[in-house]
Amino acid sequence: MNILVPISWLKDFLKTEASAEKIAETLSLCSQSVERIHKVDKDEILEIEITVNRYDCLSIIGIAREAAAILPQFNIKAKFALPEIPSIPKIKIQDPANQLEVRIEDQTICPRFSAIVISNVKIGPSPKWLTDRLEKVNIRSLNNVVDISNYLMMETGQPIHTFDFDKIKKQEMFMRLSKKGEKVVTLDGVERIFAGGDIVIEDGEGRIIDLCGIMGGKNSEIDEGTKKVLFFVQAYNPVRIRRTSMSLGLRTEAAMRFERGIDLDGIITVIALGTQMMKELAGGRVASKLIDIYPQKQSSAKVSLDFDFINERLGVDLKHQKILAILNSLGFAIQKQTNREFTVDVPTWRAKDIKIKEDILEEVARVYGYFRLPSKIPPISENYGLSIQPSPKKGAINPTFKWEDKTKDLLKAFGFSETYNSSFISAETISKCLLKNDDHLKLTNPINSDLEYLRISLIPSLLEVFGKNQANFSKIKIFEMANCYLPNNNDLPDERMRLVGLTNSKNFLQIKGVLTDIFEELGINNFETLPTQTENTADYWQKDKTAIIKSGDKLLGWIGQINKVVNNNFLINDNIFAFDLNMSAICSSANDNKVFTPIPKFPPIIEDLSFTFPRKTPVGQVIQSTKAVSYLISAVDLTDSFEETKTFRITFQHPDKSLTDQEVKPIREKIIKLLAKDGIKLKGQDY
Repeated sequence: MNILVPISWLKDFLKTEASAEKIAETLSLCSQSVERIHKVDKDEILEIEITVNRYDCLSIIGIAREAAAILPQFNIKAKFALPEIPSIPKIKIQDPANQLEVRIEDQTICPRFSAIVISNVKIGPSPKWLTDRLEKVNIRSLNNVVDISNYLMMETGQPIHTFDFDKIKKQEMFMRLSKKGEKVVTLDGVERIFAGGDIVIEDGEGRIIDLCGIMGGKNSEIDEGTKKVLFFVQAYNPVRIRRTSMSLGLRTEAAMRFERGIDLDGIITVIALGTQMMKELAGGRVASKLIDIYPQKQSSAKVSLDFDFINERLGVDLKHQKILAILNSLGFAIQKQTNREFTVDVPTWRAKDIKIKEDILEEVARVYGYFRLPSKIPPISENYGLSIQPSPKKGAINPTFKWEDKTKDLLKAFGFSETYNSSFISAETISKCLLKNDDHLKLTNPINSDLEYLRISLIPSLLEVFGKNQANFSKIKIFEMANCYLPNNNDLPDERMRLVGLTNSKNFLQIKGVLTDIFEELGINNFETLPTQTENTADYWQKDKTAIIKSGDKLLGWIGQINKVVNNNFLINDNIFAFDLNMSAICSSANDNKVFTPIPKFPPIIEDLSFTFPRKTPVGQVIQSTKAVSYLISAVDLTDSFEETKTFRITFQHPDKSLTDQEVKPIREKIIKLLAKDGIKLKGQDY
């Protein structure tokens, strides 16, 4: 998340003569990265990227505190100075008309709830100094009351909400989790429908008046007629705020702060600053007692560590006072100190981030400067409590990656081009491929309608690629290797690596030949291609021209022709042949085992035999059964196929001598008789 920090505003709390460029340089080296410096009028504005863990830096004050700790490390004078915090006026007798009843369904959704009623408010424009500052951080001025809440959020990092108190029916607020289907119209005029489990507030008449932590309700907004304001400062469960914000696609400055965490102990300070500004800029006065529901106090860690622990790991010899000075400048209070060790109290604004001594070590290292640390590996000793494990074999890689890379290389050698596509597809693409939306996982907050569903097959994406390229290329061979995402019973999707290739080759045998060669290179020799059962075939396959590839009990994948209806849906005119392989099964079957067979000393006898086949007879099984007839058959290859006639080239070879025709003849006859049992007849003969 990026924030804007005007230098003029920053120097309210950072007393230094350092230039904007020097502040940006030192912050980038030791804290948060300053992306760029904008110049607006005579002011300079830092655009700073804030890391997720540093919620304390999402404010002008937070950045000032960081800069005050870092600049002295570069011999630049700097001091962090907070103004005196005003006290909250106390009301001795509270007017019942200003009394608010508050209930919270579950304290875990709101660890601290604080609010105060301010009356006699006069709604009007904000002074120029305030509107100028808001404009510099890209916030539009609305009126003095709303501007005060936005101003304090940017200055302190604490989001604030202001309600028109008179619009809260029966002066009651009940914070709870939403039910599925409930609605609220937010301040931007948009109706929000809840999925359930969102933090909301309803008033005494059951109306939802606030989408907590994200945006207020239209029915409780401040307007020109507002006389009483409920100044409302709180913290929420970060996980629920992020989930709601993402599901509704509503990313606000408040939500992005609440989802990272809030300093619970800083809330009352913001209330005090708010009441003072409401008095000065809107003429308001405190009209109720402070409501502060804070049952479980925030706890900060006490961390003990020794000086040697820091210096040994940094590889330097920092003086003890230098280490303590760095920690003090960051707000860590030193409680106990000896010549060897010390204990620090973690400041409340770092309570969620700093837990253990390694966290303290990191704070010292970054402020001192990582760039100052020596480039050497710290010594390993028993004092570290480390167990030294043998290093992995040099050059070893995950076998899965090895086979995936080799498969890609082989496909490229066969003229295939690799494609990369999004994991998301549209409902239209799903329909074109004769698949069902309900079989896919649907995103609750898609970027657009073309990226709405997680794909369960790579084929739809590749067909789109094919369709877009067919006008430019007469021959297309493309493939993609990527994960598919299968629904998994309300759990995270089951991710499966698939390999899909498409080509407009002349026939099925060409693409089958490519896979045969690839499998042989991968060491998968015991595979077979079998006809599919129609009911187990996806609708995008041509039912009578599809087969499965198996190796033993493992299903390696599918091969066949794409349904012509699907071709038409994607405006593809050619016949498309495809393969869809399970890379998990491929990688587990692949091996590097190679069997050396010496070149035969004796010549083979090679014969071509043509057979007439019954329709739909699997050729692969015929080849296997033919080779099994005799150990003297070294190879059986299909060399020609026309309609029901298939021609096989059979190689006969003896390892120790030259064969004669008399020795080959009985083997040949045995083959012919064996195949005849399955209705396969030698062409020109009747057995």
